[in-house]
Amino acid sequence: MSRTKLTAIGLAVCLLLGVAGVATATAAGPARTTIRSTTSFKFKPNRYIQDGLRWSKDSYAVSSGGTLHIVNGDGSEGPHTFTVLAKKDVPKTARTLFNCRACNQLTRAHGADPNSEAPPRFNFLENGVGQNTAPSVDRPGDSGLVGERGRKGEFLDLRVTASAGTTLHFICLIHPWMQAKVEVQ
Repeated sequence: MSRTKLTAIGLAVCLLLGVAGVATATAAGPARTTIRSTTSFKFKPNRYIQDGLRWSKDSYAVSSGGTLHIVNGDGSEGPHTFTVLAKKDVPKTARTLFNCRACNQLTRAHGADPNSEAPPRFNFLENGVGQNTAPSVDRPGDSGLVGERGRKGEFLDLRVTASAGTTLHFICLIHPWMQAKVEVQ
């Protein structure tokens, strides 16, 4: 084979490897992702109340090993939890929204009394078990309380240890209509 052909083949291989390297580098998610609560409120007398308390986005991306920076962005609605549920356990109807079996179980694991304004016994859950240290976020039952004082800007950082390709569905146990997901990349 001539030197010109070998050089051309070598350049083509280098270009392909370079493009593949760029594609691989851009496929990884961010090392840190911010999840923020937000709110709006509307009402029409004698018609309806619309509570717009929610996570600011429906879907987030983060690298495996990355950090979720969860911020109490509204401050007016008290604390929130970042709680991972199995997709099948995420409430989808009004009936299950206020009587979610998995939510009730995890609320009890936090040591929270639903009939009290007192703080929960545990700020964190690892695989559904109450503890005083932040969980490694990788499965349903991992949870953390953010905004314990109910102030705007309070935050919680959680490390994601789930494998790339995992989707983590999460809600706020206090406000279960706050639902979103994290795509681990």
